[in-house]
Amino acid sequence: FLGAGKTTLLQHVLKHAGGRRWAAVVNDLASLNIDGRLIERAGASRVVELGNGCVCCTVRDELAETIAELAATGGYEHIFVETTGVAEPRGIAALFTRPNAFGRRLNDFARLHALVTVVDAAQFQRIWRAGRTRDGERINRHREPKEVIELMFEQIECADLLILNKVDLVDAAAQDELVGTLAGLNPRAEIICAREGRVPAEKFSDKARFDEQATLQAARWLRVLADEGAVVLKTDARQAKSGPNWNTLVFQERRPFAGDQLRALITKEHPGLLRAKGFFWLAEQRDDMGYLSLAGGVARWEMVGTWAAALRERNVIGEAEIPAHARELWQEPFGDRRQELVFIGLDLDTAALRTDLESCLV
Repeated sequence: FLGAGKTTLLQHVLKHAGGRRWAAVVNDLASLNIDGRLIERAGASRVVELGNGCVCCTVRDELAETIAELAATGGYEHIFVETTGVAEPRGIAALFTRPNAFGRRLNDFARLHALVTVVDAAQFQRIWRAGRTRDGERINRHREPKEVIELMFEQIECADLLILNKVDLVDAAAQDELVGTLAGLNPRAEIICAREGRVPAEKFSDKARFDEQATLQAARWLRVLADEGAVVLKTDARQAKSGPNWNTLVFQERRPFAGDQLRALITKEHPGLLRAKGFFWLAEQRDDMGYLSLAGGVARWEMVGTWAAALRERNVIGEAEIPAHARELWQEPFGDRRQELVFIGLDLDTAALRTDLESCLV
């Protein structure tokens, strides 16, 4: 998160390295990298600054080269990478498995140990409560840049370790509620509550936490979809303190939505609804695959491609060229056209939401 205390956390960890040789790579969107100078003073064995861009896009190759060079020296036990607050975790993880021009991967030199997300307790409390009341929602259409809220949710969902920082700025009840919310969004991650970034250094070096399949599929909505959508998932101990139950609804249909009705439904108030994601099919755009991502109070709505069934009907692809993922979902006469949406919320009225969704079908 922007302003969540990443640099403060990294400073604390490096100051308590206990003689271990740890390097740090600090990324900043600006050309003047203030954070890098602060980290250097904290006692890192080596600090490399990457400015003027984000490590998951514009300076991606530079980051990979930097990590490979540091690893090749053999002088560092761990390399900490502090990204910008708007970095996408999946893009970072992909760096380690993407082959370069010579067929080598970053995994050949260094292993990704953990994806860590630092959450500002007070900031996130405001955001998720706004999501529960659906106050001031708007739809982000087409290919506009992602909203900060959506990035925040993705950073939570793809983390191995969640640091709920600045807990001194919220009361005890709110802290319990936030821990429950984070556990609901990402049941796999370990959650640590902290003040001023004070987290034991051992938490970052004790064990390898990252697992490509488990980490990137840890989000509750992905687990629900994989389980074919149990309506209510079990509440774990971390969530139980906050009282409300997490409810999930998987909506799967083979009839198209009326676009205007679906758009009106998405902007309608649904108390407790916090997250939604998936694919949709519109009657007005029969051949286009729609994608919906709702995080907090903002919904992202865009067309992301063409259904394989439409390509087959136009003879653009043959029977043998239908992608495997589309073939698995194939059902005549629709092909892979479908509604496949996951909705997640606290004490969400899933029956009412299902009725509303069904009313949008044509």
